[in-house]
Amino acid sequence: MEKIYDLVIIGGGPAGLTSAIYAGRSNLSVLVVEKENVGSLYMAHLVDNYPGFPVGISGKGLQLEMKKQALKYNVEFLNATFLGIDIYSAPKIVKTDKINVKANAIIIATGTGKFGGKKIAGEKEFLGKGVSYCATCDGAFTRNMTVSLFGQGDEVAEEALFLTKYSKEILIFTKDDTLQCNQELFDTLTANEKVKIITNAELQELKGSEYLDFAVVKIGDEIKEYAIQYAFMYLGTKNLSELYGEVANLDKEGYIITDENLKTDVEGIFAAGDIRSKKIRQVTTAVSDGTIAGMEVIKYVLINKKKNAVKENN
Repeated sequence: MEKIYDLVIIGGGPAGLTSAIYAGRSNLSVLVVEKENVGSLYMAHLVDNYPGFPVGISGKGLQLEMKKQALKYNVEFLNATFLGIDIYSAPKIVKTDKINVKANAIIIATGTGKFGGKKIAGEKEFLGKGVSYCATCDGAFTRNMTVSLFGQGDEVAEEALFLTKYSKEILIFTKDDTLQCNQELFDTLTANEKVKIITNAELQELKGSEYLDFAVVKIGDEIKEYAIQYAFMYLGTKNLSELYGEVANLDKEGYIITDENLKTDVEGIFAAGDIRSKKIRQVTTAVSDGTIAGMEVIKYVLINKKKNAVKENN
């Protein structure tokens, strides 16, 4: 049976790790989705204004100590690129380039735009003109076309399988030696004559005139040009608005607006740390946010478990 986590935290910085410690300590099942060895705290040479460290501590050292504490409470970690949230499924789904994860509650703690925003050449220019982030949204427009998907994981495989209903030819490009996904999905895709998986591939540029016409891809040491009409992107290149626009109200800079309990507009989704719209962004304020979000999630999960138990007994 597929695991449903009480809480999935997106981001392994001070806000996310603090939430993880509180939720794990309360015996919630917790998964932290993170990109290892990145982030503002991890990169800080010295933190000398965090209480309890009078001679200072490296950002990496402080973050690793927080992670050790979370692991003590059985918090799980997934090193992956965050791609988005399906808020319409029940439970909600956190999508990554490795696996898709189900969660009863979600805390977004991705910091100041570390996940996304750096576009591939041509990506922004052809957005809506052949470039898309959602095959299930735009697949019906690809009838009898040659389309491409760039990325890795179950999300790419599921989206490619959906496109087989419409597209003439489906090219999946992944930077690794193989497409890493559910074995059943992989077997289904490789058995379909429409689908071709191209490995060790790195997208360089998207080209065209009015609409997308070509993808320039580096295969090993060779640069190749593929004629395509659609490119579905799962590389973590979305900006803050593209990532979170459906999940929450955003301020003019793309940061998530929450209430005082760090709740977003979608039930069961919270935001903490530098991703949140606020005046001061410090490790101490991130930890404060993580505490509040963690405690609010504990209440939210326990209340909903009690409600569900009552329904089952009636």
